[in-house]
Amino acid sequence: MFELITFDLDDTLWDARPALLRAEEIQHAWLMERAPRLAGAHDLDSLRRWRMEIARRHREVAHDFTRLRLVAMREQLAAVGHDVALAEPAIELFVRERSRVTLYDDALPALTDLARTHTLVALTNGNADLEVAGVSPYFSFCISPAEAGVQKPDPRMFEVALARAGVSAAQAVHVGDQPLYDVEGARRAALPCVWLNRTGAAWPADYAPPHAEIASLTELRGAVDALAAARRST
Repeated sequence: MFELITFDLDDTLWDARPALLRAEEIQHAWLMERAPRLAGAHDLDSLRRWRMEIARRHREVAHDFTRLRLVAMREQLAAVGHDVALAEPAIELFVRERSRVTLYDDALPALTDLARTHTLVALTNGNADLEVAGVSPYFSFCISPAEAGVQKPDPRMFEVALARAGVSAAQAVHVGDQPLYDVEGARRAALPCVWLNRTGAAWPADYAPPHAEIASLTELRGAVDALAAARRST
């Protein structure tokens, strides 16, 4: 049996897009009150384009979305003569609101089941707050780019999680929805990966296939057990 299961969060346990869009809208309304020159001059799309340009100019923060947003917000506020001290509460608001997610129906039952027999660790390129999202009781800890210094598919992201959990790659399995970030990233770190393919998408030919594929987290226990059994038999 695997000791550790690492989980992607966005689009694995919840649909990230509605929460992200809502958080940006709430943050923009907050800016309208406190930084009206910025909010009046830029809509969400132009602020995103500005942020993308900052990511190109500041590669040292591009992997960490919270730091990137903070650097961008400071620059954006300064450009229109607002107090850059507003950046911290603006980003705190965004992170809190983007963490108010609607879990997929299969998420909590799967986490509840697997947490009884495995150590669960969140491994995310995002910045969701597990407590606000309502899943913190199931996870021993969370590794994000802020902690790892890199993001998936860099194998160091997985290696940081393994080291902190005190297990080897042979004792762990990853679960996620992204062929590159999750499946290929896990492969580079020598972990098997269960690909969660909720939409029935075709596997991209650019990457080696996953060790297992499921359409719902209700299938995860069976997939993990089957992978563990196959590993014992080799």
